[in-house]
Amino acid sequence: TEASNMTTDWLGSRLYTPEPDELLQGLLSPNSRDVHYVDHFRYPKTGGFQSYLSRFPAFESAVLHFGHEVVRIDPREGVLTFSNGEKRQHEHIISSIPLPSLIPMIGGVPDDVKRAARTLAYTRIVLVSLGVDRSDLSDAHVTYFYDPDIPFARVSFPHMFSAGNAPEGTGSIQAEIYFSDKYKPLHQPLGAFVPIVIDHLKECGILNSDDSIVDSDVRLIPYANVIFDLDRSEALETVHGFLDDIGISYCGRYGEWDHIWTDESFRSGQREAQKIESKTCKELHL
Repeated sequence: TEASNMTTDWLGSRLYTPEPDELLQGLLSPNSRDVHYVDHFRYPKTGGFQSYLSRFPAFESAVLHFGHEVVRIDPREGVLTFSNGEKRQHEHIISSIPLPSLIPMIGGVPDDVKRAARTLAYTRIVLVSLGVDRSDLSDAHVTYFYDPDIPFARVSFPHMFSAGNAPEGTGSIQAEIYFSDKYKPLHQPLGAFVPIVIDHLKECGILNSDDSIVDSDVRLIPYANVIFDLDRSEALETVHGFLDDIGISYCGRYGEWDHIWTDESFRSGQREAQKIESKTCKELHL
């Protein structure tokens, strides 16, 4: 959406505030100091990003139930219904389900809350992944494209994150193409994006005309980034207020509906768990 339709709520510390002399240097000199908010990052040697979660099942206090997709929440009866037909009683819920998907699952939601949940805007990603027969594809791990004539907004090179991400001598590319149900709906079939991305990577000079694509994959990531449009604040207050009233806690990027990263999302869930623990302890002492 247009910048005129967006707020600045998401910026926080992510946008560097320069001193006047830095502005002058940037104006008069071809070189300026690197002030990007990310100056280092960590990535697992093996297993990809999801391996960060691999230790959780080993915790004795953690009881995980896989293959249980929530399809219905009855807050009055305290019952969760799953897509496999199973039902479970619950005392507390901490949900990281995206709010526009969570609200339709709950019984007895007022119409104004339903409208508010539908108003919340977010991006979806068509993620095109390519395996290439060489590794010297880029000097940067991640690069951005601010050009309306180029379909992808960001390109990353996972083989540079860890040697375990691709066979020796090969490279990998992930191109992100963004859509939004509210502002820029997706109409093309997913398979159409692979040749489009390859052609534009060649135009950008990332791929050579004689490069061999040894593997490819395309998939839709239904929830990517929260869009901080002018409707967000009021709609979010309505949705969160309703969830507070019925006793459903929320956490993570899509529960808080905020531009927060992985570590912040973990802390968000931890805070909600600690709130419930503290409340339960007080009730027991009473």
